[in-house]
Amino acid sequence: MPWIPDDNAMVREESLMAESRMSEQELIEALADKEHASWARWMHYLFSKCYETYDGNYVIPVELVDRWRKQLNTSYAELSEQEKQSDREEVAHILPIIKEYHSHE
Repeated sequence: MPWIPDDNAMVREESLMAESRMSEQELIEALADKEHASWARWMHYLFSKCYETYDGNYVIPVELVDRWRKQLNTSYAELSEQEKQSDREEVAHILPIIKEYHSHE
């Protein structure tokens, strides 16, 4: 027997879609989680490039300070292709969350 939609079926379907829809607050939390993971990867990398002093301080080598200062004063459009690719890889971590949010709008 074929399925025949009724008014209640449409309401039930909309209700199910609303339940599976990510709220704005859930989107913020999911993105914040990925942002924290990105920051943690960066800090792990940063500490791996530094050297520790006798008193527990970490020192960033001057060549890295110079490189990162140059990058922070450079717009995305003016970055090298390698630097842009690094930023794209970071965005790739959050893109699935954004797609999920927009797929339920």
